[in-house]
Amino acid sequence: MEKQSCSREDYMEKLLSAYSQWYDITRMPAEEAPLAACAEYHEHQTGYMLVRKAEMWSADRHEYVYIFTLPHLSAESFRSCMEEALRRGLEKVDPVPGHMCSGIVGVFICGSADAEAVKLLKKYRWRKSFQFSLRGWAEAHTALALTGESAVVSNAAGRNTAGLLKKLL
Repeated sequence: MEKQSCSREDYMEKLLSAYSQWYDITRMPAEEAPLAACAEYHEHQTGYMLVRKAEMWSADRHEYVYIFTLPHLSAESFRSCMEEALRRGLEKVDPVPGHMCSGIVGVFICGSADAEAVKLLKKYRWRKSFQFSLRGWAEAHTALALTGESAVVSNAAGRNTAGLLKKLL
């Protein structure tokens, strides 16, 4: 039994619904295309001894997801979209004491993709540490949902995102 492919718009609505449980969602205006939506997640953890005033450590983890929707993903459009995601994500990263990590995630919802674009996406790596990782790091994750082929591809850092995308296909 073969899976039926869904439209990019329907798939994006499913994805935003899944993200809305834990993330703050911002839909982008049409002028921002191909960027369709952004999602932000913030987590703060602390460890303390006996009473909360005796805090021993704290760690902040953030994730900034940029959802791009295109009819066809080319190598050039992948590069320009990831540059935009990194630019927007780095504006939000604040490596203060207690910052552990920030993930900048580029999610692509496309009908089809060039073989070169898929290869670039799979091999994409970007990581930046702040003060030799004393103030954490930022890392890029990528994932691609091909609605026309009912397939999902990601880089190594984007495996968790790819798992969610597969469930929604």
